[in-house]
Amino acid sequence: MAQIRERGKFASLRTKLLWTALFFACFMIGRYIPVPLLHGSATGTDAANTQLLNIANIATGGNFFYPSLFSLGLGPWMGAAILWRFLFIGKIARDRKIPEQTQERARYVVMIVLAIIQSISLMSRYDISGLTWGPFSDQVNAQIVIVVIFTAGAVLVAWLAKRNEDLGLGGITMFILYQIIITAMRNLETMHVATSSDRYLLVLWLVIAACVCVILIGVFLGNAELRLHVNKVSIDSGFIGVSYLPIKLNPAGASPIMYALSLIAIPQFVVHAAGVVIPGAASGAGRFLSVWGLSSPIGFTAYLMLLFGLTIFFGLFTVDPKGAAKRMRDSGEYFDHVAPGEATRGYIRRRVVLLSVLSGLFLVVFTGLPLYFIGTFPNLQFVLTAPQTLMILLGVLWMLHEEIADTLLGTKYVFDFRGAATRASKAVA
Repeated sequence: MAQIRERGKFASLRTKLLWTALFFACFMIGRYIPVPLLHGSATGTDAANTQLLNIANIATGGNFFYPSLFSLGLGPWMGAAILWRFLFIGKIARDRKIPEQTQERARYVVMIVLAIIQSISLMSRYDISGLTWGPFSDQVNAQIVIVVIFTAGAVLVAWLAKRNEDLGLGGITMFILYQIIITAMRNLETMHVATSSDRYLLVLWLVIAACVCVILIGVFLGNAELRLHVNKVSIDSGFIGVSYLPIKLNPAGASPIMYALSLIAIPQFVVHAAGVVIPGAASGAGRFLSVWGLSSPIGFTAYLMLLFGLTIFFGLFTVDPKGAAKRMRDSGEYFDHVAPGEATRGYIRRRVVLLSVLSGLFLVVFTGLPLYFIGTFPNLQFVLTAPQTLMILLGVLWMLHEEIADTLLGTKYVFDFRGAATRASKAVA
């Protein structure tokens, strides 16, 4: 019995797990490789700034508590990906027939620029030892080396995530899952603070209620979908009733939370880095950072708007009404009482937007609004972010479940070439 094994989508589950274990081990090792010339604990950050960066840290696999090779995590990669899509650069590139390799290189350039900005911001929070070797002053030489190390680490993390997506299991979600677990273990002691007084206990019960709703929705409706009946001109009449276009009730999943946190943190990195590099800009940067945190009305409102808008954006991006309408028209498929082409596209888009709006309202109410109390209860940051962390965790687990199911399905087909050859030789004899 000879089984066909291929690298990629139809590789065996064991092979994918081995590749993921290898990439995961590299990621864990890199998180504990210290950056030379940096020492001490993080300094010079206000409470609002630290809160936002620590929350974004959960969604990007970074580690801002301890300076290491992989401290930036997937933050630059995720920021570059969403900026590329959100600014419609990808659409412009397709209209101009730019090769995919050129687009990939351009995305990496955007990622490197963001990594340099985040490196400067992160580096300034620690004490730096001078470096006598180099063409500039001891301090500048050390800063250049540190920025290069942080940026190289971000590129290496993005490469590991890409290779895990091609060969392993879970893609970038495995690194995010690891960060969620580590952060939860590090912050378990805050539960004692949450139960130390009646004032904290009321907030805790509200967060618990939000977590219960997130779990119920995530578990029972995580795989639920809206099925739009499709007529196919070439299908047998006995299967007409089972032909449909599925649209998940939560088309965007947990992606809006991860990308909203990443995007809301980018202005902080940019402004903070500008305050470090540009002489005299530190005071202006400090004023901006004081109003951009989640504990301020402006920063909190901006996060909720991003969360809601990205839910609709990712819903449309995931379903792609234009592509679905084109495929249906080319294959002779249509909805009842809906004309092919533009009418079908609008029909699909309206339903995707409706489901995305409902999903966005759910995310805003149960995962976004609890963050309003961060300014009042800074010690409960881990507790207040629990609903969105659970949403991300459930989204990651659903993705892993579906990928494992697809992998097991793709490896169930076995081809017995030796048996076929033996039967053929017996027939000739």
